[in-house]
Amino acid sequence: MSAQPLEIRMAHLEGAYEQISHRLGSIEQRLSSMELKFEGRFGQVDGRFGQIDARFAQVDARFAQMDGRFAQIDQKFMWLFGLIGSSWITTILAVLYHR
Repeated sequence: MSAQPLEIRMAHLEGAYEQISHRLGSIEQRLSSMELKFEGRFGQVDGRFGQIDARFAQVDARFAQMDGRFAQIDQKFMWLFGLIGSSWITTILAVLYHR
């Protein structure tokens, strides 16, 4: 067995390793670019969820305002109901004890 076939085989293996290294490098570059794209998209999605959260906060504030207004209406209704009820009772008592 001569040294020349061994050198040829080693050169062949070195070439194959270099080709594998090159292919792995290109795969790594593509994965890095995909990772950057995904990070950008997730950033956009996070931003949109932030906008939705802000809108829900606005809606919650509106509901709080409406709850306050309904509480005022309830209070005014109770006052009106009390006044009408007391005037009826006064009228009924006046009619009954007028004799």
